[in-house]
Amino acid sequence: MVLKRNLSARERFFEVVFFGNPDKVPLSLWEIRPATLKRWWSEGLPYGLSASEYFRFDVYGLKSVNMVSYPSEGFMWEPGDAAVNLGPMPPFEYKILREDERYRVWMDSLGIIQMGFQEDWKGGWSGFATRTFIDFPVKTRGDFEGIKRRYNPHSPERYPSKWDNIVRDLNRRDGAYLVSMSLRGPFWWIRDMMGLEATLISFFKDEGLIYDILDLYVEFHLKVLRKALDDVEVDYVILNEDMAYNRGPMVSLRIFRDFLSPAYREVTGFFKGKGVKVILVDSDGNIEPLISELLKVGVNGITPCEVAAGMDVAVLRQKYPKLIMMGGIDKRKLASAKEDIDWEIDRVAPTIKMGGYIPGVDHAVPPDVSLENFRYFLESLKKVCGWTIYHNPV
Repeated sequence: MVLKRNLSARERFFEVVFFGNPDKVPLSLWEIRPATLKRWWSEGLPYGLSASEYFRFDVYGLKSVNMVSYPSEGFMWEPGDAAVNLGPMPPFEYKILREDERYRVWMDSLGIIQMGFQEDWKGGWSGFATRTFIDFPVKTRGDFEGIKRRYNPHSPERYPSKWDNIVRDLNRRDGAYLVSMSLRGPFWWIRDMMGLEATLISFFKDEGLIYDILDLYVEFHLKVLRKALDDVEVDYVILNEDMAYNRGPMVSLRIFRDFLSPAYREVTGFFKGKGVKVILVDSDGNIEPLISELLKVGVNGITPCEVAAGMDVAVLRQKYPKLIMMGGIDKRKLASAKEDIDWEIDRVAPTIKMGGYIPGVDHAVPPDVSLENFRYFLESLKKVCGWTIYHNPV
């Protein structure tokens, strides 16, 4: 019997995504959100300990370091000291505009005004907050010219002061972990400036403004990231979009081709020209009608393949034989009986064996999932993916 050599995290990733012969398959594991974590602390997870530490996501997950950072909707922007800053500079002033016992209205660091429940935000983000978006920073061309000044790609503050040390450490990784970039995709970029409704209307009523915003998107990212990609070998890029709901994309194929495809081609061409081998689009919902076009414009994978929206990885594999996929396991099943968890893992097991697929929950793990069920799910999935069972601390 010939034993297969243990691969490094980087080798393993590329063997999986390019349909090779991995020793094991990594899991798509992301940090558990606060509302779920709060429940698990009451069920035996040591208080204050993260799930990623307890379950050793660093062993079974992708073991990836993200080189870039930018503000997210709803939050105060606090740039890190170890990542390239892709946010507005200066960021908008985060401030609470009004609040009562039930609601709060605030402006985040992207200049977005929103209203949410105090219970979801006052003690820190719950992880599953419902919000109403009230206003966005770009409503006119004048607004765009103003925000454009905040995206000066030449601002020296975009790179950490100890960049040389960061580069040295990343280049010494020797395959022990992956280096990635997770940034907004073109659609998300417009939506953060204008909001979803105004974005969709502007595709028809203000094409010039949409094209100008997309031109800024391409120019800004190419100019800012060129140095990072010259200094460090980046393994994969995720373009965050969230451009679909449960019945299909938020834009038609024609709109995507007319407006977004050119930006995608420039950005993916830039990344691939700098040696990036894997480019994924992250979108909840049913993005399937856009997959063929995404493949044409240089994307080679999708995540998280939301089952409730019809994104069945087995079906997608048959239709798109070389598509890289991540996620694909129905989060709803994790709150059910263990037999249902077994059934769900058995459903995706053939696709895992076919390659090109890194399995994991198809979105954040909701708080109706117990600690015991998640433990059972994780151990069961690890078996299918070739990992020796890891015994967690008591």
